[in-house]
Amino acid sequence: MTQRSTMLQNRRKEAIRALDESDRKHWYWYGKDGDGHVWLFDAVIDDGGEYWPVRHAELGSGGLAHRYSWNHIEDEHGFLAEGPLYPDDFGLHPLTAEEFGTLWDALGD
Repeated sequence: MTQRSTMLQNRRKEAIRALDESDRKHWYWYGKDGDGHVWLFDAVIDDGGEYWPVRHAELGSGGLAHRYSWNHIEDEHGFLAEGPLYPDDFGLHPLTAEEFGTLWDALGD
């Protein structure tokens, strides 16, 4: 990783952390596709009115789970979504904070 990309990733990490730790409301969704993949999203609305994922998890059809947040932005399997989330465009379904928390914990590291 170059110094520039490390610097950009650090800025991204701090911006996501600031949103996550702010007093803004968190919104929770899940979605699935025809191949059996399931996604979980925890997002916060930024100053521009867009939903930014601060945590997201993916569960593949083979049962392998990957979780991403500001403290684990990426790994060899994927990364925290890099842009705003548009729930209606992806057919996402709302979750309560409790439902999201239960699922997030169940997918563990």
